[in-house]
Amino acid sequence: MKILIVGLLPFDSGKTSLALSLITEALSRGIDLGVTKPITAFSGWYHCSSIMRSMEFGKLIGEDIYKLHVKAESGDPIELESPVVLMHMPPDPERVDWQSTFYTALNLNEQIVALRITNPNNTNHYYISANLGRLTEAMRNLALKLIESLKPAPKEIKDIDDILLNIGELAEECVEFISSRHEFTIIESYNNASAPTRGSLKADVVLLVAPSKVAIYSGERYRKAVEILLKPPWLISSEEVASLLKPIKTVEIKPAIDEAWAEGLLDEIMRIAGDL
Repeated sequence: MKILIVGLLPFDSGKTSLALSLITEALSRGIDLGVTKPITAFSGWYHCSSIMRSMEFGKLIGEDIYKLHVKAESGDPIELESPVVLMHMPPDPERVDWQSTFYTALNLNEQIVALRITNPNNTNHYYISANLGRLTEAMRNLALKLIESLKPAPKEIKDIDDILLNIGELAEECVEFISSRHEFTIIESYNNASAPTRGSLKADVVLLVAPSKVAIYSGERYRKAVEILLKPPWLISSEEVASLLKPIKTVEIKPAIDEAWAEGLLDEIMRIAGDL
């Protein structure tokens, strides 16, 4: 069985918190569990601890997949659980004359400093030297330490456009690898993408999470709605899909005081999956 978790909002929908709660409940029942967040983008400023952890592990690792990996007591390689990782860093505000409009107008490809692309056979790290020049001295020095540790190959900014356009294809093989090893797999999407890969749309159930509520969809109906939109799912927002579908059920969730905040949701998912 596969569960795909997607977020309604670009940030802070609660996808990872929901996944952690489901993992806790699944493990308590002795379910053979796999976890994957195929695509991750994290900020080297807000998640500096991920930079330190990446240097320790010898591979670029985002915060969310680390939480899922640890909570699931996973024996799978963490780089296969999250095969595409992008680390971005904010530009020096003084270089844009402290103008917030210029600051926020930079595209993601102009802020990515390092990235990792993994498939079941190999892992490659890259860095974008042109973007290092946009950083403050302290952030640049930190990025250079990471580069020295991971020894990535250089890439141009223009290369990032192709990567972002085809990002779901790059992660596809690892999602299938993780799913094939477990009877129950939780797939977490990124930002508000309708799905991180095409294969993720083979999920039995899709959970659309927003602050305070989860909408539950049939995986098959969700997949057909995505296909109507005629774009790769990682280029389609969950909102676009939700506008075409009515959920089977919506469930209110409590504030995430602890990891049991979605207690009972797994039973609901199992019941719905059994009825489909």
